[in-house]
Amino acid sequence: MKKYIWLFILAAVSLLVVSCYRISLIVQPHEAKTNSVFNGKVVVKRDGGSNNGATQKVYGLFGICVPTGWLTEGDVVMTQVPKSTTVLGGEYKNTIKRKMKPSTDYANLLNRDYPKGGYTWLAFVTENYFESLFNAENEADEVDSIYVEYAIRTNDKTGTFYLDYMTGQIDHDKLSTLGSKEDGWNTKAASFKADNIGNVTAIDTRITVSRPDQTTSSATTIYPEQDRNLRLMLMENSTRPGAARAYKDKKYDQLFTRTRGWNGGDGVFTVGLPNGDVLWTFNDSFYGVVNGSTRARGSCSFPRNSIMVQRATNGVLGENARSLVWLADYVNWTDSRQDRYFHCRTHLRHPEGELSDAEIAAGDIDQGKVYWSGDGTIVDGKLQLLWFGTQSNELRNLGTSIATYSLEGNVPEGYYIKGLPDYLPHEGDYLYLESVAHQVNNNAVSYGSTLWEDEDGHIYLYATNGYRPLVARTERHDLFSKWTYYVKNSRGVYQWQEKYPTNTEMERSTIMLNDGHQGSLPWIFKEGDYYYMTMQNPYFSREVYIYRSEHPWGPFAERRLLFILPDKIEKKGDQNYHWLYMVNLHQTLSRTGELVFTTNTDPDDFWKNFNDEGSADYYRPFFYRVFNWKSLYGEDETTGIESAPLINDNGNGNDNGNGDDHAVYDLQGRKVLNVNVNLNDSDQLSTLRPGIYIVGGKKIVIK
Repeated sequence: MKKYIWLFILAAVSLLVVSCYRISLIVQPHEAKTNSVFNGKVVVKRDGGSNNGATQKVYGLFGICVPTGWLTEGDVVMTQVPKSTTVLGGEYKNTIKRKMKPSTDYANLLNRDYPKGGYTWLAFVTENYFESLFNAENEADEVDSIYVEYAIRTNDKTGTFYLDYMTGQIDHDKLSTLGSKEDGWNTKAASFKADNIGNVTAIDTRITVSRPDQTTSSATTIYPEQDRNLRLMLMENSTRPGAARAYKDKKYDQLFTRTRGWNGGDGVFTVGLPNGDVLWTFNDSFYGVVNGSTRARGSCSFPRNSIMVQRATNGVLGENARSLVWLADYVNWTDSRQDRYFHCRTHLRHPEGELSDAEIAAGDIDQGKVYWSGDGTIVDGKLQLLWFGTQSNELRNLGTSIATYSLEGNVPEGYYIKGLPDYLPHEGDYLYLESVAHQVNNNAVSYGSTLWEDEDGHIYLYATNGYRPLVARTERHDLFSKWTYYVKNSRGVYQWQEKYPTNTEMERSTIMLNDGHQGSLPWIFKEGDYYYMTMQNPYFSREVYIYRSEHPWGPFAERRLLFILPDKIEKKGDQNYHWLYMVNLHQTLSRTGELVFTTNTDPDDFWKNFNDEGSADYYRPFFYRVFNWKSLYGEDETTGIESAPLINDNGNGNDNGNGDDHAVYDLQGRKVLNVNVNLNDSDQLSTLRPGIYIVGGKKIVIK
């Protein structure tokens, strides 16, 4: 016998846009069988949010998000029920029905804006428009309700699934705009919270599907972080079973998919500012106008560094296009018929750049000696940023400079054109570049590529020599204070020294317990009693590892595979990439303690960054969020997920473990029984002392 949910909604949350109704009832089964049909019904009523409603001619919209492969069966029908006192005339004084037809435009919109891994939106629009009225000044003038009836056919999938619902309307003369930026879809009521939803009803819409014999395969699990507003797409094969959960962040991917001004850049560092803003720095960047259809860059300029600020309101970080403000020195922003339209000059020139002032004014860019960004920090109410001089054609470091930016002053509006938030800071403006101390040292290794500001009063400055992580630190919380370097002497003893280390000293001074553990861009943060390091494996690997230590200077050990990055990028045209690099951590973007990463990719030919289809999606950040990462160290989060399998580290830095590894590990990741264990064989387990162990990624208890 089917069990049904009768969901009466007592209240709705009003969000960003005005909606004239809310979902008040959903009839949906709790249980279903594979390859069977179930029926459902969704009812909307007035929301009472205003009393200025007017009669409208509209097409009705309905969407249901189901596991991919499920389909509607038979007719989907929308019904409007009037009040006996309604002021609507003609046929609308009576109950009317409108058949609904599938809408590709509406489905594309929902799947684009509200994606969920493993699910697909089925979307419908009424075949004909109708008159409707909610939220009138006199409630008696309105219609009573509108409801949609549908039937869904399941497929072979078993497990527990969570459906989502969307209802809406579009003005009768704007149906052709549905899905475009200028669409007239002005009413959106849904069963989930997300951007641009007018009314939200938080409903438990789970449905468990079993075979006719009542059995199921492993059920689909929906995790707490899968909030529709975050637009996260689970990467199912990127982590080990029961370990961390890695997602593509489609919301931020879309935020950085741009067609005017900045449209790409590598480097990608962030510094949280005291007011909640985030300062972004980029190295080699692309500026110009991108073809919105083909995503080809065409004629874009190539400034060697640029910066942007992501604005916050009342401490809440903005996550829309308007909140991204490029602090740009545009060459031509007024005439699209002229050359260099929305081209940009390099933010910070190297003092030995080869071009004249006149050439720079014309929009040309130094290509020899340039600055590339390191990390930054806040000191005495000002922003200090590290910039590394680079001989770009040799990728050779020329030393370190420190730039100081004001965090006070005005944010100009309409600096270039109305509606464009970008501006070039001058004295008295927010984020004005106050000074640059060029060449504070001649370091050939970029200490300060990443920073950790510790509670002990030092700033720790990390670098890699080749792929060996190294560390220095400041004397106090100020990048201008004296730097000392953590070096292993010839007797094997580590010490802090003022002298910049020699190549020989650096080669023996890795801060990893195992010298075979190497990588690019070590990022350090602290959680509880431990310092954690994330690092991309060498040679542009797709693998990202995490380590930990009791001190910010190491030694870092307990290596775990954090996640594996995709082997392709989601873009038009060729989805293959040449190098995967700059795997940077952005904890200032974290919402709930998850780890937030960006990556950069480039094509196999530099000139494919311009005219090729999809070229504007090379050389730009893609975003990833990793949840439940603490489970890698046996610190489970409250999600019912068991601890992760640990890596079989053979001492050479190579991971020979796999998801089928059934050797026995303790909770510190040490292998204690080097055989494949049958958990039903008590003789195999009898040699273990009482305690908790991990076998095949699952915890077992030996009593």
